[in-house]
Amino acid sequence: ELDYYEFEARLRHKDGNWVWVLDRGRISTKTDDGKPLLMSGTHQDITRQKQIEEKISHLATHDTLTDLPSLRLANDRISMAIESAKRNQSLAATLFVDLDGFKMINDTHGHNAGDAVLREVAKRLLSCVRKTDTVARVGGDEFLLVLTEFQNNDLAASIAKKIINILAQSIPFERVQLTVGASIGIAIYPNDCDSGETLIKQADEAMYVSKKSGKNRYTFANTLKS
Repeated sequence: ELDYYEFEARLRHKDGNWVWVLDRGRISTKTDDGKPLLMSGTHQDITRQKQIEEKISHLATHDTLTDLPSLRLANDRISMAIESAKRNQSLAATLFVDLDGFKMINDTHGHNAGDAVLREVAKRLLSCVRKTDTVARVGGDEFLLVLTEFQNNDLAASIAKKIINILAQSIPFERVQLTVGASIGIAIYPNDCDSGETLIKQADEAMYVSKKSGKNRYTFANTLKS
């Protein structure tokens, strides 16, 4: 129906791998009554180009050090968690995690040690949540967890306890053992607020209460209300 067409197709190669192909074609000859008779075109392998595009897209939404989602992607996950909570009459939550003692590691052992700690913390945080949850790095030593599809505060409290316990375990770096703690703030949708932006803000405020109260503990945002 068209004199010229162009589209990208993802195809399985005969060796089992997936490749991207740019398919272009045009009608070169028509019959006397205007019907297509012959066409010519090209099939171009654009797999490498697609891989580069995917890498750029990934870098735009993920932290380069830990490969965790960035705040930009975390905001999207929070919106999705809230929409899911609305549909299923369940809860969603954010846990704002700030590391205790991280600055001292950087100052004493250098940034390589700090980077090693952040990568290990990222792995340990992922081990504390379900596959449906999200762990994001949103600052130097700040992490945000997005929990979805649960029915009461017990799940959020349980995960916060897991985080505190697992981060209390030392992290080996070269010939030393490094230790950090975690101050955590927890905000629940819809109990505490009705938007993702407010959910993060309230979790952040609750985290500071944990830090001021002695660190290495968690605080629910609803306990701050009069």
